[in-house]
Amino acid sequence: MTLSLRERRRLATAREIQLATLKLAIQHGLESITTEEIAAAAGVSTRTFFNYFPNKEAAAVGAPLAFCEEGKAALRDGTGSLARDIKLFLDKHMEALTGDEPVLRMVGEVLRANEKLRGILEDFQRQERRELTECLCRRVNDRQTAATLASSIIDAIPRAIFLWENEDDLSLGAALDLIWEGILQASRLLASSE
Repeated sequence: MTLSLRERRRLATAREIQLATLKLAIQHGLESITTEEIAAAAGVSTRTFFNYFPNKEAAAVGAPLAFCEEGKAALRDGTGSLARDIKLFLDKHMEALTGDEPVLRMVGEVLRANEKLRGILEDFQRQERRELTECLCRRVNDRQTAATLASSIIDAIPRAIFLWENEDDLSLGAALDLIWEGILQASRLLASSE
């Protein structure tokens, strides 16, 4: 999908506001900065800031990368191994995140210091979890199983990011592979205990 010039400019402005917010938050703490300071650092008016974000917390989180519709459709309509399809889904999402590693690190640093910011991200994850549950319901024919799988998918991403942030020389993809192996091992342990 090709974005229009207007859409590309809008995304670029949102990105500049997010980067300005993150840099100031890392330097001074998110609670210590104002939307006016953020707007000035981003080179936009305060009014423009509020056209993009309702508050500085939302600006710091930016627009979290949602799961792509194509990936959700593949999960919903897939006919192969569910485990393989989920792993491909996670791999594609992590690959998209890899293109934004410096911002991902800054968001992580600010997230750890701000509870309100974590709440915004958790709200986003709840919505994504609901959507994944619906996709997986068609595949597994049981809402509770689908919800558990959706939670595992959602939880794998921040766990992989945390591992990546705290292990030297580990790529996001490699971190996800380690988390995925843990999920599979936990599943085997649960299945063998019955």
